[in-house]
Amino acid sequence: MAHLFVEFAVTLLLGALLGAMAFYSWTRLFKPPQQAANRQLEFHFHNRELVGACPHARRSLSLEDLDEDIYHQLIDRLSGVFPDLQTRLSEAAPRGAKFTLCEVVKNGPATLHVEVKGGNLKLQLSGLEAPLSRKILVDSDHAAAVASEVAVLRASTDSAPYLSWRETADGTVDWINQTYAATAQDADVEHGANLWPPTRLFTGGPVTPAGAAPQSKRSTLVMKSGGQKTFEVTRFGSDTGTINFAVDVDATVKAEESLRSFMQTLTQTFATLPIGLAIFDRSRALMMFNPALTDLTSLEPQWLAARPTLYDFVNQLREKRILPERRDFADWRKKITELEQSAADGSYCETWTLPTGQTYRVTGQPHPQGAVAFLLEDITAEMSLTRKFRRELALNQTMLDHLPEALALFADDGVICMTNAAYDTLWDADPEAALDQLTITDASKLWQANSVPTPIWGDARDFVTQRGDRSEWTDTATLTNGLVVTCRFQPLAGGATLVAFTRCQRTATPPPQTTQLTAVSS
Repeated sequence: MAHLFVEFAVTLLLGALLGAMAFYSWTRLFKPPQQAANRQLEFHFHNRELVGACPHARRSLSLEDLDEDIYHQLIDRLSGVFPDLQTRLSEAAPRGAKFTLCEVVKNGPATLHVEVKGGNLKLQLSGLEAPLSRKILVDSDHAAAVASEVAVLRASTDSAPYLSWRETADGTVDWINQTYAATAQDADVEHGANLWPPTRLFTGGPVTPAGAAPQSKRSTLVMKSGGQKTFEVTRFGSDTGTINFAVDVDATVKAEESLRSFMQTLTQTFATLPIGLAIFDRSRALMMFNPALTDLTSLEPQWLAARPTLYDFVNQLREKRILPERRDFADWRKKITELEQSAADGSYCETWTLPTGQTYRVTGQPHPQGAVAFLLEDITAEMSLTRKFRRELALNQTMLDHLPEALALFADDGVICMTNAAYDTLWDADPEAALDQLTITDASKLWQANSVPTPIWGDARDFVTQRGDRSEWTDTATLTNGLVVTCRFQPLAGGATLVAFTRCQRTATPPPQTTQLTAVSS
C-alpha cells in the first residue's frame, strides 16, 4: 500500500513539473515581443570613442561602423531627428550638463537623454525604430534584384527614341538619357565649360502634376547642320523638380504643313467653282463650304461658319425658299431623312424647281469616313435653253406635218432624224417608233416592201452613206397600190440627206400578183 502511494506521489510530481515547463515554454513562445520603438538604446563615449553600448544599441549599428568614427556618425544621424542636439552638446561640453530632447517622429514621440561630464558622454535614446547606421545591411538576393532592375531601367531609358531628362526645382538638369546627350551634341546651343550639369535644351512649358492629364508643348531646336527640329515636350512634376520627355515630331509637322497647303489649294479651287459645295462630316455637321453656296442659297457666311447640322441647313433653305414647296411638314421631314440616306449611298440626284423660277440640280455624294457632300448647281439657263430647243423642235415638227410632201431627214451616219405626217401616211410607218434606232437600211427595206422592184432604193442607200461631194437627183417609183411617186434625194450641210416623196398626178395600173407573174414567166 505504501509502495502504491509513493508511485502515485512521484507521478503527480512529474506531471506538475512537466506542466510547469510547458507553461513556461508557452509563455516564452507566445509572449508579445517588445516593440522596437519602446526599446531604450544606451551609448557611452569617452573622448568621442565608443566604450560601451547595450545590446539593442549595438544591433542598431551595422558591423562596418565599428571600425569607423561612430561618434560623429551617430551624432549626425541623431541631429536629423533632434535639430538642437549639436548646439546643446557644444554648450554643455565645457562645464558638463544633463538635458533631454523630445521630438515627434513617424511612429510617435522620440526622447533623447544626454549626460555630459568631462570627456564622458552618455546617450539614452527611446522611440526610434530605424537603424542608426548610415550603412544598412540588406539581403544579397534583394540587392541583386534591385541592381538588375536598375540595369533594365537604365538600358530602357538610354535606348528610348525620345529625349528624357530630369530638372531640379531651380531648372538645373541633373539626369539625362543617351538620346538627350546625342541631341545636345548636334544642337546649336551654348555649352558650359564643365561637362556637368548638361546643357538645358528646352525651357518653359506647363508642368503636369501627378495623376493629371499631360499637356504637351511644341518647341523648336536649331541644329548645327543649319536646319531645325520640332519636339513635343511633356513635363511631369515631382517632389524635387520635374521629369521631362521630348518626342521628335518633325514628320508630323511636315505632314501638317502639307495638309494645310493642300487644304489652301483645295479651298482656292472651290472658291472659283460656280457650283455650291457643302460637305458634312459623319455627325452631319457642316465641315466645309465655298462662296458659291452662299450666292446660290443666300445663307450668311457667319451662320455657315458656325457649323450647322444638315437638318438645320435644310431647314434654313426652306426658310429662304430654296427648297421646293412641300404640302405638309411631315412629308418634308421624311424627305430630309431620305435625302441624307440617299446621299450616303451615292444615289441622290434631284432637280429642284423653286417658287422663284430658278432650277437647281442637287447631287449627294458619299465621302470617306462617313462624310457627305452636296453639290448645288444653278441650271436655270440650261433648262430655259432646253425648253426653248424643245419648243423649236415641236414647232418645226408641226410645220413639217402640214407639208403635203412626204419628208425623211437622215444624219451623216444614216440614222433617221425626223419624218413628217405625210411620210408616215405614205409608207404606213409607226409615228411612235424611236427614230434614233432606224437607219437608211431599215427605211429602204420599208420602201422596197411597199413598191414595185426598182434599183432606186439601192442607189438611195449608197447616196445617203456616201462621203464627199454629192449632187441632188430624182427618180420615180411605183408603189404596190399603183401610186406613182417622185423621189428626190437632196444633200444637206454636215453630211445630212433629205429624202422627199411627191405623189404624181397619174396613177399606174396596179402590178399583177406575184403568183400570176410566176405563171407567165413559166
